[in-house]
Amino acid sequence: MLVTATELDTVGFGVFVKNVGRRDGLDEVLRLVDAAHHQGGSIDRSLVAAMVVDGLCREGRIEDAWRALEDMRLRGWKPDFVAYRIVSEGFRIAERADEEGRILKQKRKLGVAPRKVDYRELLLTLVSSRQISEAKEMAEAIVSGDFPIDDDVLNVLVCSVSEIDADAAIMFCKFMIGQGRLPSTEVLVRLCESLCRNKKGDEMWEMFKVLLDRGCWTSEKDYHLVVSFLGKAGKVREAYDVIKEIKRKRLDPGISSYNSLMVTLCRNDLLRPAKKLWDEMFTSGCSPNLQTYNILITKFAEIGETGEVQQLFDHMLQKGVAPDGATYTSVITMLCQENKYEQAEEIFNKSVVQDPKLASSVLTVLILALCKQGNLKAALSVMFSVPSNIESSNSHVILLKFLTDAEEIEMALEHIKWIKRCCNCTFQDIMNELMASLSTSASLQPVTKLVRHLHSQGLVDEVGPWMKMIENVYA
Repeated sequence: MLVTATELDTVGFGVFVKNVGRRDGLDEVLRLVDAAHHQGGSIDRSLVAAMVVDGLCREGRIEDAWRALEDMRLRGWKPDFVAYRIVSEGFRIAERADEEGRILKQKRKLGVAPRKVDYRELLLTLVSSRQISEAKEMAEAIVSGDFPIDDDVLNVLVCSVSEIDADAAIMFCKFMIGQGRLPSTEVLVRLCESLCRNKKGDEMWEMFKVLLDRGCWTSEKDYHLVVSFLGKAGKVREAYDVIKEIKRKRLDPGISSYNSLMVTLCRNDLLRPAKKLWDEMFTSGCSPNLQTYNILITKFAEIGETGEVQQLFDHMLQKGVAPDGATYTSVITMLCQENKYEQAEEIFNKSVVQDPKLASSVLTVLILALCKQGNLKAALSVMFSVPSNIESSNSHVILLKFLTDAEEIEMALEHIKWIKRCCNCTFQDIMNELMASLSTSASLQPVTKLVRHLHSQGLVDEVGPWMKMIENVYA
């Protein structure tokens, strides 16, 4: 680019020479600086000087960084207060107080005040060009030196830097809070998601405590964000303390906060505290919603607590909370695993009364659960009794597939005849889906036997590739 006289910009040239300095040292940087000086272009030289010394200091080349201040100043690149502060901080970390003091004197004598607008454009351009590490490093120099930086820039930094360095992102957030300004809700969500991924719950809680102590949050939505992310980070006690604090302030934690904490308790198998929280909700006048019931029903079904599940299911019906597909799936699957088939069918019948469309998906769950338990006769019985307004094609296919795999060919054929004679379902669609599903069967023999019977009795007119496969097998 220098040879072809291509115009350079601050970000491109600054990032390049900073990395050259980290790798090759100051002399190579000065050679490039001299070449760029003669070429001209729209380069902010003070910003480049700051980037160069920052890179050198990060590699422990603090003497080179000190020399760079003078050599670049003599070349007209005018290091500003940020650059001098970066180098003095390098010597402070190295516990070389004399050099640190001399550089600070040079800063007052020779340095120039940084232009906030220039650093703003530099940081935003670095972020937009996905130079996140470079943006983080320059922002660290600005923030640690307590130089001015706009709120919108800090918000952008917290969001982008949280993707690569959660510690740096939380440092920017704390700096912002320390200045009496608040990051946006969107920024906090992004930051907290990063902290959860990186298992930094303690750091998250420290940040939340500062915000809570300063009275920055007052609404139910704000507190829900705190409780929700503390729960995701596994900070159960802290989340519960926040709920108690909300109550002390005579505010309503809201069902969302209770549900977030309930999820965390169940995920960590803390069932006694979960039951205590359930009782506390009613004491506080907070009625559980569908999500609350599903959280507990799913957990108790998972560990086989049939009595608890049945009690919760009955309770939600008494309270007028309509179960959804997730509720029915948890209850029915658990009952079938415990061979309580009549109770499972009773639960299915409740879905029929509630909503035919919902009942169709619940029927699929019931038939699949029965078939997996090997109770094919019970599955057949259920299918015979399904009301005509319930769409059942998928359930028929599942049952026929299990019958075939179990080599119950006669039962499968009888059921197919029954479907054609009595069922409102589209017979040909069921046959087409069955033919497709049989391709996953572990054994070819029962499949070929079924297909041959179907074809010989005229129950299917076209079996496509199956007939060729059957002919090959019997050839």
